[in-house]
Amino acid sequence: MEDNFYFKSGKFRIHKNEDEETNPGCYGKELGLWLCEEFTKLGYDVEELIPEDWGWCVMCSRDEYLLWIGCGAMSDHENYNPDNPPEGRDVTWLAFPHIEVPFFKFKSLFKKWTGGLDLDQPLKKLKEELQSLLENETEIELCDEP
Repeated sequence: MEDNFYFKSGKFRIHKNEDEETNPGCYGKELGLWLCEEFTKLGYDVEELIPEDWGWCVMCSRDEYLLWIGCGAMSDHENYNPDNPPEGRDVTWLAFPHIEVPFFKFKSLFKKWTGGLDLDQPLKKLKEELQSLLENETEIELCDEP
């Protein structure tokens, strides 16, 4: 997917048992906390980091739509050992922007269906800011999808 950003970094540690909030081998809490801090600095009303079954969600907006960044670490599930998680520098990290209108936001759904709600611009802005943040962080090296 073209909106996914893959990178290597030793900036983010993986803590033993952090995947108890997500799923086995789904790491990335420190990455999520860092993104929360950075996007708050950019003016987003970022909520507390949300654990999901696939990783971590940085909720940037809950206005007419949900605007968020998903993040985590791509690790080797075949060699998963809960007592010995991988080092942050040994995984490929992933971050991706996303926008959605949940079914319970009826007014927003109607506006979306009638062309009165622009989802492209907020997502494009979030993607550009995420890309800039990752490219400008000296401890992050963007890479290809593994």
